[in-house]
Amino acid sequence: MEKDRATEEWLNSQIKTTKATYKTLWRYFLEFTGLTGDEILESRKADKMYSWEKRVLQFKNWITATKGLSEYTATTAAQVVRGFFSFYRLTLKFRRTESARIRKAKRKTEDYRFSVDDLKRMTDVADLKEKYVIVAGKSFGLRAGDFLKLTRGDLDPYINREVPISIGEYGTQKEGVSAFPFIDSDAKPVIKLMLQNMNREGRTKPNDRMRPFKDSIQLTRVVKRVAERAGIETGTKTVRFHCMRKFLIDHLSSYMSESKWKQIVGKQISEGAYVSPDTLRSDYERAMVETCFSKRIAGEDLQKMAKVEALRAMAKHMGIKGTITIKARKLKSIDDEINELEKLLENAKSENEDPNDCANGEHCAEAFKEINEAELLSHLQAGWKIEYKTQNGNVIIRKG
Repeated sequence: MEKDRATEEWLNSQIKTTKATYKTLWRYFLEFTGLTGDEILESRKADKMYSWEKRVLQFKNWITATKGLSEYTATTAAQVVRGFFSFYRLTLKFRRTESARIRKAKRKTEDYRFSVDDLKRMTDVADLKEKYVIVAGKSFGLRAGDFLKLTRGDLDPYINREVPISIGEYGTQKEGVSAFPFIDSDAKPVIKLMLQNMNREGRTKPNDRMRPFKDSIQLTRVVKRVAERAGIETGTKTVRFHCMRKFLIDHLSSYMSESKWKQIVGKQISEGAYVSPDTLRSDYERAMVETCFSKRIAGEDLQKMAKVEALRAMAKHMGIKGTITIKARKLKSIDDEINELEKLLENAKSENEDPNDCANGEHCAEAFKEINEAELLSHLQAGWKIEYKTQNGNVIIRKG
């Protein structure tokens, strides 16, 4: 394919995320025809009998029968081939019935439809970074690749506004159109905690990604793992990150026109159908009745959430196994979880303390303390390290 100029030029015009897929599917078409891209173009220019339209239909059948690929993949492959001809302004002309055959595809698997109760149960047993994937995923309704691109600079400037919070125009990869996502009442407190966590990790630049995963499959793994941990029965249905997008679309479609929900999640609409984010906001807010399990987060509750994350960080540092802290997450209230985590830490500290470590035979001081900022400098000079900044302005420190 290196010497095939037509193929090379066309593939190089694609964005990085789709180029690899197009290249693989195009190879199948070259194998099917026994020609190069250059030869295909020359043949198409001379074709007066619509033979290439027929060959594309034959190719769709061939790729499922010969390569064992799904009908869904075969449909994608046929659309890729059509894209090649369109790129060179040699658009294929199908009859209406033929176009229907090209587009027809039936997935072998069916996605699980999450309920808002499912998502609540999942966030109850998830850690902070898992929570972010779930609640921000269903709040934005973005495709996995677009969700992965989200940076601190996309969210931080808006996070203290009243929900639902518009993050403005956001470019998507697949269709080259913009999405206009919103932060809902479930996502806001989790995103705030994520930003605080990024501060502790030293990831303070606007272009630092919220979740630096290598690829989108890791998002699906998070959703599957947390669903299993929460005991969600999915039967034969498929669980993947895309289910978060479908969840939002299903509910938005009940509260607004098709063009509006498509504008929010980044699907193609006509230029004249675009409306302002303020117009979208009022409709999105009405839909939150069905998409959110926490309607508003009070300041006190946000402080408690921050304390839970701080206690989990302490537990991890002290070597307390994750399965033990997971049990604490399954408790009914956040206050119960705080109490359980504090007991776990106290027990672990008691087991690890050695009276012989102190000259006077008394137990050593606690490994963690919560102090105000006025006390911070003296503790840093004494060798303490910052572990967590709480919502009320205090700092949790750890002996270095």
